[in-house]
Amino acid sequence: MSARGSMVGQFKNDRRLRGGVIFLCVPLLALNLGPTADGANLTPEQIDFFERKVRPVLASNCYSCHSAEVSTPFANLRLDSRTGILRGGDSGPAMVPGNSGASRLVQAIRYASGLKMPPAGKLTEDEIEVLVRWIEMEAPWPDELEPEISLQTEQFDLGARRQGHWSWQPIQSNTPPEIAAVQHPVDRFLTAGLNENGLQPAVTTNRRTLIRRIYFDLTGLPPSPEEIRRFIEDQDPNAYRRLVDRLLASPRFGEHWARHWMDWVRYAESHGSEGDPDIPDAWRYRDYVIRAINNDVPYDQLIREYLAGDLLPTPRINGLDGINESILGTAHFRMVEHGFQPVDPLEDHVNSLENQIDVFSKAFQGLTVSCARCHDHKFDAISQKDFYAVLGTLRGMRPIQTVIDTPERVYKNHTEMAALKGKIKMALVEVWLDQANGLANDLIAATPSTPFIERSACNKGDALYPWAILSSKQGREFSVTWDALADAVKSDFRNNQNFNHKMTTGGWDLRGQDYTGWFKQGVGLPKHPSRPGGFWITTEGEEVLNGIYPAGVYSHGLSRKHPGVLQSPRFKVESDSISLRLLGGNFSAAKLVVENYPLGIFAVGIYDQGFAPKKDRMTWATWDTKFWKGFEAYIEIATLDDRTNFRLDSVDFFRTPKPKPEGDGRSFFGVAEVIFHNGDQPPRGELVPALHLLRSPMPDKEAALAIRYQQLLIAAIEGWRDDNLSELQALFLDDFVRNGFLETSIEKLPDIALHVTRFRQLEEIIPIPRRAPGVLAETLPPQPLLIRGNHKNPGEPVPPRYLEALDGDEYKDPRTTRLRLAEEVASINNPLTARVIVNRLWYHIFGRGIVSTVDNFGKLGEKPTHPELLDYLAAHFIQQEFSIKKMVQFLVTTEAYRRSTEASAASIEKDPTNSLLQHMPLRRIGAEAIRDAMLTISGQLDRTMYGESVKAYYVQLANLDDPAVDGLPKGDEHKGPLDGDRRRSVYLAVRRNVANPLLEVFDAPKPATARGQRDVTNVPAQSLTMMNSPFVILQATKWAETLVAELHDTVRARVKKMFVQALGREPSTDEIDRVETFLVDAAEERQIASGEILSSQLVWQDLAQAIFNFKEFLYIR
Repeated sequence: MSARGSMVGQFKNDRRLRGGVIFLCVPLLALNLGPTADGANLTPEQIDFFERKVRPVLASNCYSCHSAEVSTPFANLRLDSRTGILRGGDSGPAMVPGNSGASRLVQAIRYASGLKMPPAGKLTEDEIEVLVRWIEMEAPWPDELEPEISLQTEQFDLGARRQGHWSWQPIQSNTPPEIAAVQHPVDRFLTAGLNENGLQPAVTTNRRTLIRRIYFDLTGLPPSPEEIRRFIEDQDPNAYRRLVDRLLASPRFGEHWARHWMDWVRYAESHGSEGDPDIPDAWRYRDYVIRAINNDVPYDQLIREYLAGDLLPTPRINGLDGINESILGTAHFRMVEHGFQPVDPLEDHVNSLENQIDVFSKAFQGLTVSCARCHDHKFDAISQKDFYAVLGTLRGMRPIQTVIDTPERVYKNHTEMAALKGKIKMALVEVWLDQANGLANDLIAATPSTPFIERSACNKGDALYPWAILSSKQGREFSVTWDALADAVKSDFRNNQNFNHKMTTGGWDLRGQDYTGWFKQGVGLPKHPSRPGGFWITTEGEEVLNGIYPAGVYSHGLSRKHPGVLQSPRFKVESDSISLRLLGGNFSAAKLVVENYPLGIFAVGIYDQGFAPKKDRMTWATWDTKFWKGFEAYIEIATLDDRTNFRLDSVDFFRTPKPKPEGDGRSFFGVAEVIFHNGDQPPRGELVPALHLLRSPMPDKEAALAIRYQQLLIAAIEGWRDDNLSELQALFLDDFVRNGFLETSIEKLPDIALHVTRFRQLEEIIPIPRRAPGVLAETLPPQPLLIRGNHKNPGEPVPPRYLEALDGDEYKDPRTTRLRLAEEVASINNPLTARVIVNRLWYHIFGRGIVSTVDNFGKLGEKPTHPELLDYLAAHFIQQEFSIKKMVQFLVTTEAYRRSTEASAASIEKDPTNSLLQHMPLRRIGAEAIRDAMLTISGQLDRTMYGESVKAYYVQLANLDDPAVDGLPKGDEHKGPLDGDRRRSVYLAVRRNVANPLLEVFDAPKPATARGQRDVTNVPAQSLTMMNSPFVILQATKWAETLVAELHDTVRARVKKMFVQALGREPSTDEIDRVETFLVDAAEERQIASGEILSSQLVWQDLAQAIFNFKEFLYIR
C-alpha cells in the first residue's frame, strides 16, 4: 500500500477524524447516479429544463389532442403528465426513460414510422432535440398530480390560491416568546420549538471550532494560526462580538457573500452555445456586487438597481472611483444564454426574457413565475396574464455596453478642447483664405505633372478634374469640352437621383430631424446633427486634420476616445436590402439587430448584416435583409468598445493575418443616411465636388475658369468660417484639403502649432471610458399573451404590471414600467421580498433555510419550520433598513449559531433532519472556499481585489485546430493559468462552456437559473480530483516548499503547525505518532533517507495533499 493510501488506516480509529480521509480510496460502487426523474428529488436544473424547454413544446404541439383539455384524448394517449406518457395509449407506452431511440414518442415526432406526429407538420429540429434530450435525462417531471379531464372547465381561482397559501399573506410583527435565561430573540423562538418537542439544545462549541466556523461563513477563508491564538487567549466576554464585527468590516466579507449573490442571479461572462461568445466587461458587475455588500448598501436599493438601475432619478455614485454604481446593477440582464445564429431570433428573445423573469422571480420573490408562460400556474396564484404582464415590463430593453463613468470623468477637458478646436479653425481659415486668394495664379502656373493636378486628372468627381481637362483647351474646344463635362456630371446627378428615388422604400436622413428619433448614448454623440463642415483634429502626425466632413452625425467631434452608440427606432424588415452611408475606423461597426439578438456581425451566415467602415470618408454599405423580412429589428452603430460583442466582419475575417484592435480606446464613426430599398445594388452617390463648379455659368477661357475656382474656394472657406456651408461646398472644400492644396501641416503653421500641441495633450489624458453590460430603455406597446407560450401565436395584449396576487396595478406610463416594478418588489408591503432574503441569509448561516426550498415559496415549496421566526426576522430586517450586514451579525451572535455539531440521541430520534436546530449542522465548505483555503494555507493567495477576471483553466483538446469545437476555445490565448494567478475564486472567469474543473466537481452551479441552494454531492470524481488535480498537487507542493524552508522545525512541531493551518486545531499525540509513521512510509516509498525527512519537500508534499483530503479540512463543524 502507498504511503498516502496507508493514511486511511492510520487515521480510521480517531474519533474526530472518523472517516477523516474521505477521498482516498472510494469504491466505484459508491457512484451517485443522481435523483430519480419522477418526483420531488429533481435538481433545479432538471426542473428548469422541463419548465422552460419541454413543457412549452408539449403544450404548444400536443395538448390539443392528448391532454385533459379534451374529453377523449386521441388514441387514449395523455401527454400532459409523466404518468400518462409512461402509461401510453392504444399502442403502448409512449417513452422509455433514458432510451429515446426505443421511445414511440421520438419515433413519431421524427416521422420515422407510420405514425407521424403532430400530423399538421413536423416539429423543428430544435424541438425534437429538446424532447430527445429530456428522455435521455430520464424524463424529469415535477412532482404533480395528473390533471383530471373533469377539471377542464374549472376556473383558475387566483384569489383562493392567494388566500390559501402562507407566503402571500402580510408579514406579521411577532413577539419572541418569553423564556427564562434566553436573551437573543432568535434563540427564544428556537428554544420554544425545542421545548415543545422535549429537546435540549446542544452545548456551546469550543473556541477553535467557532473561529473556524465564523471565518468560513463570513469570509470564505480559514483563520490564520495567529488569529486563532489571539481569539483563544482573549478572555473578554465581548471577544466574539468584536471578532464578528471585524470580519463584517473585512473586504473578504464582500468577496465571499458576493459569490452567493452571483449564484442567485446566475452570473456569467459568456453567452454559451457554439463559440461561447464573451459578454464584454461582465466582471464589472461582480466588482459592483462586492463593493455593494462591503458597503452594506440596503437590500431594497440593490433591488431597485437590479431592475431599474439605469432609470433611477438619483443614481448611487461612487465618488472615490468616479462610477455610477446604480447603472451597473442592470448588467445581469445581459447574462443570458443565446443560441448560435438562431434561425428564429424572436424565439431566442422570448426565451431570454423568460430566463430573466425566472431568475428575478426566484431570486427576489421565491416564486416560479416562468412556469406560467404556457398556462396559468399549476399550483400558485400566478396567472398566464401575470407572466406576460411582467414580460412586457422587462421587454423594453435593448442590449448595450453602457458607460459607467460619472459626468466629471466623461467630460474631462471637454470645454477647453472645444475652445481650442474653435481657435484652430479660425487660424486655419486665415491661412486658407490667404492661399485661396492665390489659387487662380497657382492654377495657371500649374502643369499636368503638378501633384494636385495629376491626382485630380484620374478622378472625374474631383473638384479640379474640370481644370485638368480644360486648362489645355482654347476657344471652341474649350466651350465644347465644358458643355460635355457639365452635361455628363449633371446627367449622372439626375440619373442617380432617379435611381435612388425608384429603389428607395423608406429610411432615415440623419442630417436632419430624423436624428431626434434615434436612441443615443455616449458623450461623443452630439445633441443635433453636424452641419456640413465638421472636422477632426488628429492626435498624432504632421497634419492638423484629414479633411472636411459633410453633414451627419459623428462620434469623434473632439476625441476618438469618446464613446458612442446610435440605434434606430425599431422597425419591421420589409425591404430586400438596407444601405447606410457612413465612415469610421478602429473597428467601429454598424449592424442589424434582429429581435434584440446582440451577437450579430458574423463572418458568414444569416447574421452577416454588419459592416466595419475603414475610411474617413463617407461610403455606402449594403446588407441583404431578404431572410429577415417580417422580423422586427433596429440598426446599431457603435464604436469598438461600445459593441455588445466583437466579431470581425466578413472582410476582416478572411484576411491573413486577421487584424486586431490596438487597445488604446480610440474608435469612431460617422453616419448620414439609412436607406431601405429593393434589389441588391446600393444607392448611388448624387453629389460630387466637380458638380459645384459645373453648375455655374461657363467661363470663356482658362483665366476666367481659374478665377471661378478661386471665387468658389473663397466662398467655401468663408462659409466654413461662418458655419454656413452647403453640402456641395463641403465636398468642394474637402477636396482641396485632402488633395493638399490647402495647408494642414503643423510644421508650416507655426501660429496653430501651440494650440494643436495643447489640444493633443488634453486629448491624450482623457481617460478611456469604462463600460459594462447594460440595457437601453425603450417604450414598446403592451406585450401580447402568447397562446400556449408559442411566440408565433400571439393573443390579446396584456398591459404591463406586477403580479395580481400582489395587487399589481397597470403601469400607465410606458416609460417607467421597470422603475414601477422595482418599487413594488422593493416595497415594505411586499410580503415576499424580506422573507425571501432573510431566509437566504439564514440558509447560508445555518445550512438550511427556515423554508428549506429557498428558491420556492410556492405551494410546491416546503413550509417554514418556524413561521413566526421567519416573519420576525423579515420585520426586523425592514426595521434595520434592509441591512444585510446587520442581519448576518444578528444571526451569528445567537447561541444557536455557537452550538456544537454533536446531536443528542433524543434529537436524532425526534428530529432526524435537525429542522428544530437542536445543534449546528456539519457543513461542507463551498467549492470556492475549498480552493481559496488551499491557496491560503500554501501561502499563495493573492488578495488583490477587483479587476478583469482570470481566464478559465481547462485541459486542451488535442489535434483540434478549429476556432471552437462544442463551444470550447482552442489555443493558449484563451487558456488561463492553472493556479488562476493565485486569485480568489470569485475572480475566476465564469464561462458557460468552460468551467473550472475543481469548482465544478464540488458543485459550483452552472449559470442557467437562480441557485439559492447548491447541491452538496459526494461522488468519486471529488476524490479523484483531490488526489490527481494539478491544482491540488501544486498547492501541496507550494505548502511543502514553505514548510521545508523553515530549517529549525522538528517533525512534531511542523505537524502541529500544519494541523493548525489546515484544520484550526492541534493534533493529538496519537495523531502525531501516526503522521510520523506516514512520513517514514512516504520517505521509504520515495527512497529518501530517514535523516532527510525534515528537508524533503516530496515527503511533506505527500502529507500536505493527504491533509487536503481530510474530511475535517473540507467541512466545518
